[in-house]
Amino acid sequence: MRGPRMRRTVAISSLLIAAACGGKKEPDLSSFSGRSDRMVWDAGQKAIAKKDWLTAREYFRRIVDGFPNSEYAAQARIALGDTYLREGGTANYILAISEFRQFLTLFPSHSLSDYAQFEIAECFFKQKNGPDRDQSQTRDALLEYEKLLEQHPSSQHAGKAQARIKECRYSLARAEHLVGAFYQRSRQAYRSAVLRYESLIAQYPEYPQMDEVLFRLSECLMATGRYAEAPPYLQRLVAEYPQSRYVADARKMLTRLSTPAAASSDT
Repeated sequence: MRGPRMRRTVAISSLLIAAACGGKKEPDLSSFSGRSDRMVWDAGQKAIAKKDWLTAREYFRRIVDGFPNSEYAAQARIALGDTYLREGGTANYILAISEFRQFLTLFPSHSLSDYAQFEIAECFFKQKNGPDRDQSQTRDALLEYEKLLEQHPSSQHAGKAQARIKECRYSLARAEHLVGAFYQRSRQAYRSAVLRYESLIAQYPEYPQMDEVLFRLSECLMATGRYAEAPPYLQRLVAEYPQSRYVADARKMLTRLSTPAAASSDT
């Protein structure tokens, strides 16, 4: 008795599923004629509105592959990149970058070229780590934002790019600071710390914790016997950051360093 009843239940369930799916059925791409690019484009836009990224990509890919001379060809490539970017995730960011780069190769003078360049930078930015981890993606993002400003200084995305550049530069500077502090305090590798601090000072003069960097660099220089090189950094600290909590100690160090014998006794 249970066999026929079970078969009827499965049959009814199958009909219900088929009916539900039938209400959401999208146009068949294979039925679109050569003059239906607008239809495909509109269908892709509807899929994006539903956040159905995979379906949207199928439509936009159809335009790219099947309608190379369409008025929507350039926009479809941008839209492909957008679907990957908006879906998110490392793999999708990589694919988005590829799509945007292809767009720039094929349409370098297009009105959306600044947008494509900005989104390439955004893809790297969304993958960046904190200052205590690898900064490769941060460096890549910085380069792409700078490229946007260089090539499209009047872009509507320039303001946001500048803000992103500031954030990227802070992250890179902070990373140098943390590595320098690690070498100095944990490993007592003062020469390695000096290289990090000097690089930070040269590349990121706007770094907000510059007063501490100047002080730590001076400490490391003295620890390695390079006494004559420390005073300029200490003097800069006192002159440019009078409210710094390191000023008092910097003044004491300058006083000691003013006498060669005293400087030698500090190590």
